[in-house]
Amino acid sequence: MRLLLAVATMFSAALYAHADSTGLTEEVEHAVRVLKGIDTDRTKVWAVDALRDAAENDSSAYAMNVLGLAYMAGAGVEQDSTLAVTWLEKAGQYGFCDAYCNLGMMYKDGKGGVRQNFRKAYDAFMKGAEKGSVICKYDAGFMLYKGLGCRQDYGRAISLFEDGAEADYTPSLYMLGLCYRNGYGVEQDTARAGSYLRRSATLSFRPAMEELLRPNPENYLREYAVESESAAPESMPDVSSEVNDISLLCGKYSGFLAMYDWSGQFLLGEKPVTMTIKAVKGGVVCGTLVLASDTVPFNAVMSEDGRMRFSSGSVRLAERYTVGGKVNYRMDEAVLDVWRDRIAGRLSLYSMNLKEPERPMYMELSRSILDGTEGDDGGIYTHITATPNPFRHDFTAAFELTEQSEVQVRIFDKQGIMVYRRSLGMMTAGSHTVNVYPDINDGTYVLNIKAGRHVLRTIIVKNGGAQ
Repeated sequence: MRLLLAVATMFSAALYAHADSTGLTEEVEHAVRVLKGIDTDRTKVWAVDALRDAAENDSSAYAMNVLGLAYMAGAGVEQDSTLAVTWLEKAGQYGFCDAYCNLGMMYKDGKGGVRQNFRKAYDAFMKGAEKGSVICKYDAGFMLYKGLGCRQDYGRAISLFEDGAEADYTPSLYMLGLCYRNGYGVEQDTARAGSYLRRSATLSFRPAMEELLRPNPENYLREYAVESESAAPESMPDVSSEVNDISLLCGKYSGFLAMYDWSGQFLLGEKPVTMTIKAVKGGVVCGTLVLASDTVPFNAVMSEDGRMRFSSGSVRLAERYTVGGKVNYRMDEAVLDVWRDRIAGRLSLYSMNLKEPERPMYMELSRSILDGTEGDDGGIYTHITATPNPFRHDFTAAFELTEQSEVQVRIFDKQGIMVYRRSLGMMTAGSHTVNVYPDINDGTYVLNIKAGRHVLRTIIVKNGGAQ
């Protein structure tokens, strides 16, 4: 998905390469070559003047589009966002429907002197889509797929991708493949997903080639999800911010962060997370967040309604659809519901690479240290312990069940991928211990004891060299 957007952005912003130049005057074609740097016999200022003459006198929609892009990029003319928007809109109105794609990308990425505005981007893409632009149909579908500037809607996105697929537009074929593979907006259909992905890959679309090599869909963990207040919910829960006294936030917390698909309907994975709030003064929060392998100091303003707005702090997280597998994210906001020594909340991250929000995230934390001292309970998860921890080959998990339950031991790595699973069968209420021998690499993991509809968690560390 990440690669796909980069491809679309480059395609749209490649100032004039993708247009059909049939019927254009020789002078306009010459001006385009000058602006692209192919011809050097004239200046870019001359090229802009030639395009303006064609746009004003001949009503050339193609010239209007190029002129709008020139004002957006400041090529041969001083950058002017107002004129860029004006000429791109006129180009679309006069029949060059792909101009709406350029206009939409301008707003989507905040280019050419305009502020980022997903709503205006979506509106531009839809205008182009309604006029028949295959590129705009893909872009509008992409916005609907993620809910950027519009209400998230897989069904409407699929309808637009299908139009692009009929024209063998490779990004649309790829997106349809993802929808059918994951069961997003349609019934999951592995065969049909493979057909779309192979068509896209055959046409040399690299993201489709990579998806075909992945053994599982992105939401394969949904079959293991449980719906419980003490577990990562099967779908993204609503979070109402509520903090009665922000001074009570001081302390050290630990728990999990769960990521969902763009609709919030499917759990994609969970990661261990630790948060330390060192000081609260005048509504300003200072602390440290440890997310997966990143330790991030942060500053934030804590509002009375429980919204933590970050003024600093960024993390790098693994991303399935990105070459290299890592994306830089800015921490934007956390909406918190705090009660006693536990926090539930929604964490909002913003991709610095792609200039868009990350998928929905839900976190649940328990406090272990209050004002720099151990809490009365002596630990984060009194209902589950692992000893030794760190462990070398095996450890003993001790936990307490409040009722008879079917029990499973599961271990997740930092990327939220399940690396170990063992069924313990039916167990009675009361205290239990079980020896666990996971064949996993050294590192930090989340130990997850699923008991009926409840899940107990704690963080464990495998250290093969531990004494």
